[in-house]
Amino acid sequence: MEERGIERAGERDLLGRAADGLTAYRAFVALALVPALGARRIGLAAVLLGTGWISDFLDGRAARASAGPTRLGGSDLWIDTLVGAGAVLGCVAAGWVPPALGVGLVVLLLAGFGRTRNEALSMLLQATGYGMVLWRTWSEGHGLALAWLLTVIAAIGVVNRRIFWERSVPTFLGGLAALVRGPGERD
Repeated sequence: MEERGIERAGERDLLGRAADGLTAYRAFVALALVPALGARRIGLAAVLLGTGWISDFLDGRAARASAGPTRLGGSDLWIDTLVGAGAVLGCVAAGWVPPALGVGLVVLLLAGFGRTRNEALSMLLQATGYGMVLWRTWSEGHGLALAWLLTVIAAIGVVNRRIFWERSVPTFLGGLAALVRGPGERD
């Protein structure tokens, strides 16, 4: 009986390592999006972004099932934010977005998120980057890459619909409201 408990704890530790590996993969995606998009390799960028979304979907589940806290769990939202930044900067590198606008937006939202820890700023940067990649994938006529990205979005959206409506939307809107109210003001 005790042996079985040790076996399960080992499995949970493996899940924690898997969660960290998935999170680390997204850090790679954040970096790799810049040169992939800069070289206008939209198919590669779509594969990177779609697999990054899948890794984000899976890492939380693995982390919650693990024996204890993961090493990279505290950095998860930062890494998600950097994926959005990588997508925006990749679009700048490709010449699709003026440098002052793209770099300025990344600096503003990263600095704001770093200073306030307001998740809405992270979400804005992620949505901007993802929207740019989707737009360029569509406008450049990469139908298969676009179908891949939309399939990943739809699959994750269906599975996470409750989380989206009960956590993501209220967090985003509450974060925007906090920005409008300003520091020190309460409801």
